[in-house]
Amino acid sequence: MAIATIHGCEVVASELALRLLEKACVDEPTGAVAELLEVADLRIVPVVNPDGRARSLASLDEGGLLRLAPRRNARGVDLNRNWPFPQGVRDHWLPIAGTGVRRLPWYRGPSPLSEPETRAMADLVDSRPPFALLNLHSTGQIVTYPWSSKEEPPDDRAGFEAMIAAFVAHQPTWQYRSKQSRAWYPIVGSSNDWFYDRHGILAITVETGVPGGSVKRDPRKARYFFWWANPADLEAHVDNDADACFAALVAAHTYRYGGG
Repeated sequence: MAIATIHGCEVVASELALRLLEKACVDEPTGAVAELLEVADLRIVPVVNPDGRARSLASLDEGGLLRLAPRRNARGVDLNRNWPFPQGVRDHWLPIAGTGVRRLPWYRGPSPLSEPETRAMADLVDSRPPFALLNLHSTGQIVTYPWSSKEEPPDDRAGFEAMIAAFVAHQPTWQYRSKQSRAWYPIVGSSNDWFYDRHGILAITVETGVPGGSVKRDPRKARYFFWWANPADLEAHVDNDADACFAALVAAHTYRYGGG
């Protein structure tokens, strides 16, 4: 399974998800695409946060000195902070980990799964839990895995490492670094922690693109928040990550079921 653009401004993630769908729907898939489709069904949610994505794209046509592209949904909630905490996890003092302050970008909402988008995703996953899930984001050129709310390593660390090794091995141009999500920065109420805690899903986050890369190449884009969150050479980054995504899912299947 793959989901994308839980943060509305991260449009490159939805473009990557659509490329996965395109590759899976050709008459005669090859390589890792064919390997995966031989052993598993594939579900793709190209846009978890459609309101945020639409508002982000609209920001490119707006005037003003700073053209904001929201990461949150239409109700102002960060959808990747809106999930139930894993067992034994407490809140964290860093606002970026998730906060009850409405004006901040990481506002977690009034309660876990309070938002229609997160409830819809939870229902979809509960109805048929996948063995693995790719959570597509931008930026950072990094792949992370649970836990984001705990310092302890996950029981399935070997499975996550197998997924990441396969992912990086299939990246032709940029090979991403990786680490446990909590070691990058803490998130309390993240979707991947919920997927793993509730169903044991091998859920990894793929952060496509270099932070602020578009602005570094063209400082005129600095007024558009959109370009801080998306690479200028979007197609090149999608090409770099697409086959790697399929390879990661194949590796997850091999870890869970021994291949075949």
